[in-house]
Amino acid sequence: MKILFITRKVDKDDGLAGFTYYWIKKMAGQVSQLAVICLEKGNTFGLPENVNIHSLGKEKGKNRLREFFVFQKLAWQLVPKVDGIFSHQNPEYGILISPYAKIFHKKLIAWYAHGAVSFKVRLLNMLVDKIVTSTEAGFKLNSKKKIVLHQGIDGDIFVCKKRPAHRELRLLSVSRISPVKNIDKMIVLAAELKSRGQEVVLKIAGQASLPQDHQCLDSLKQLVRERNLSSQVEFLGSVPNYQTPFLYEWADVFLNFSQTASLDKTILEAMSCGSLVFSSNESAIKILNTLEPQMAVNNFDHLSADILSLVQKDNEALRQRIHQYVVDNHELGDLFKEVLKLF
Repeated sequence: MKILFITRKVDKDDGLAGFTYYWIKKMAGQVSQLAVICLEKGNTFGLPENVNIHSLGKEKGKNRLREFFVFQKLAWQLVPKVDGIFSHQNPEYGILISPYAKIFHKKLIAWYAHGAVSFKVRLLNMLVDKIVTSTEAGFKLNSKKKIVLHQGIDGDIFVCKKRPAHRELRLLSVSRISPVKNIDKMIVLAAELKSRGQEVVLKIAGQASLPQDHQCLDSLKQLVRERNLSSQVEFLGSVPNYQTPFLYEWADVFLNFSQTASLDKTILEAMSCGSLVFSSNESAIKILNTLEPQMAVNNFDHLSADILSLVQKDNEALRQRIHQYVVDNHELGDLFKEVLKLF
C-alpha cells in the first residue's frame, strides 16, 4: 500500500512535533511507500528508504503564497500515485487536499485529537471520508465519520525500567509553557511538599511560543523566586521527543494539570515509562480511576498528601500495571494497523 501523510513538521529534534518523526517511521514499516508533505522540515535522518519527505519550505522562511502553490504542485503530483491520504491534526491540510482526493478517487482519512470545534473542524468533517481520534473527547462533533481509536505511543521507545532508590521526590512536567497547563499549581505543590519536610525536585520541560506564553514563563519564574524554590525547580526549555524517555524514567511522579478534554499524549508516554501520573485532564481522569483513583486530580486541596501517601508505598506493581495499560491500549503500531484498515 502507498500512503500520502500530511503533517505540520517533520523534525526529530523538535520539542513539540518530534513525535511525528516516529509516527512516520512506524507507519513506513506497514506500507510499501510513504510520501510525506510537511509545512516544515528539520532533522529527518534515520527514516526508512521507503519514506519521501516533501517540504513546503517554511524552514527557508515563512512565505504563505509560496507554501500554497508548492502544496498544490505536490498534491497534483503525489495524489494520483498513492492508495490513500492520511491528514494529521491540522484541519487545513485535510481541507486543502480534499479536492485532489475527490478528483483522483482516493480515500481521505483525517486524524484530529483536540477539544476545540472550529469552523475549520466542521468543514474538515464535511470533506473527509473518516476522522479518527484518540478519545471521545478528542473530537466533539456528533459525526458518523468519527472513529475513536487511541493515542499512538511507541513502546520501543517509552519503556518501563526499575527506578533506583533516592531521597528526593522527583516531579516532572512535559508540555508547552502556557497558562492552560496550570504549571503554577505544580510550583505551589512543590512548595507545599517542601514545607512538609520532603526533599523535592521539580523539572519543567517545554518552551513558550506565543507572546502570552512568554509572559506566563516570566510569571512562573517569579513564582519560583517568591516561594524560595530556585534550588528545587528547574526549567529545561524545549526537549526533543527522543530525549523525554530519560526524563520519564528519572521522575517518580509526572504532573499534568491541564483541564482540557482531549488526552495529552505526554500523560501516556509517562505512564508507559512507569511514572506515577497525577492529572486533572478530563480524559486522563477516566483512565486513572480504573488504575489508581488516588492519581486522578479532582481538586488540589489534598494533593501533596495524596502524592506522599502513594510514593511512600511499594508501588512497583502499580508502575508495571500503568505501563501495561499503555502497551495494551495505546501502542503506536496497533494504531496504524487500525488506520490502514480504513483505506
